[in-house]
Order: sequence, then C-alpha cells, then structure tokens
Amino acid sequence: MLPIAMVPTRAEVMAMDLEQVLATGRANLVFDIEDPWAVTLTVRTRGDNWVSWVFARSLLTDAMVAGGLTLDRVGDGDVQITAHGSHVLVELDSPSGHAILRLPRADVDRLLDEAEQLVPEGTEVVDWDTEITLLAGEDA
Repeated sequence: MLPIAMVPTRAEVMAMDLEQVLATGRANLVFDIEDPWAVTLTVRTRGDNWVSWVFARSLLTDAMVAGGLTLDRVGDGDVQITAHGSHVLVELDSPSGHAILRLPRADVDRLLDEAEQLVPEGTEVVDWDTEITLLAGEDA
C-alpha cells in the first residue's frame, strides 16, 4: 500500500449567512500519492454514512495562500474554498444541494504540509503507459 496522509478533523455545516453552525460532524482530509493532484474530504453524515468530495490539491493550496483578512474565494466549479482567520470554508454544489462546510485551518495546513512531504508540488509524475492501458480497458 502506498503512503497517504490523513488528517482527522471536524466539519461544521454553516448557514448560508455564515452566522450559525447548523451541524457538526467528523471528517477526514486525505491525500493519496496515487493521485498527487487531489485531496479528498470525507464527512460523516446522519446515519453513520460518509460522503466524499475530491478536488484539486492546488485549489486548497491556492485558497490557503490567498486567504488573509479578506474573503478571497478560490474555485470556479462545484467546489469553492475560502481561507479566513482560523477556518477554511469549503462551499460545495451538487445536483442534490448546496453546503458550506467550515474546517479548522490548522488541520488543513497539517494535511498540506504532510502532502508536501510525500509529493512536493511540481514533482507529480504521470505513468502514461498505465493510464493508456486503463483507458483501453485492459488490466494494468
């Protein structure tokens, strides 16, 4: 098994005005060197189900760099991220709904630090032979 970085955290579901916490649940931030361009956020929902979102590692990194005293939102698609103070807001859109999750900034920083130790940004490599084999529907 290849190394991963996993940071257990908590996710707070925020009201649209960001003034009220509607719910709090366990969550994990995961970086897997098999897909060094991605970060996975898994959140425990009611009924002990886990929901996962996969988004670009660079999106999270860019938000952390942009985040300061202003609300600098990063992302154009279904995932938009804002780092502000001691929190990171992850805004998610899907056909089934919209949610704003608030994560502790220290946990996001920790995941990005561990990911950088495993695969420094800019050193990611694609195994084109394996990718072509998978696209052709053959066993890798």
